[in-house]
Amino acid sequence: MIDFTEVQTSVRELKRQLETDKIDEQSFEDRLLEMVDLAEDGYYWMFGHKSERWFRHDGQKWVPDEPSEIISMRSQTVVAGRNDASKPEELPVNSAWFIVSLGLITAIGVIVYISSVN
Repeated sequence: MIDFTEVQTSVRELKRQLETDKIDEQSFEDRLLEMVDLAEDGYYWMFGHKSERWFRHDGQKWVPDEPSEIISMRSQTVVAGRNDASKPEELPVNSAWFIVSLGLITAIGVIVYISSVN
């Protein structure tokens, strides 16, 4: 599951490395795509390096959103003494469907990134 704070920090660090020529554009894009991840709400999330905003994939497109409700749910779970936020209930997953979906989301992420560059 996605750690929103860690992803934000990592994206900003990658951006700094790109701006100082410590990594190339392709490495930058590859590492950004690796950070697209599933959250407890069942949606994929990514942090926009240009906009400094969060985006949630609604099943068809990336939409600006804030993960504050998910972060709040995690905090409440830990405060209540149930530190099982990192262990969500397991759901059966068809592996082929998951791989196809992940590929589609990766392609969409690349398209969003490329369109934001132009």
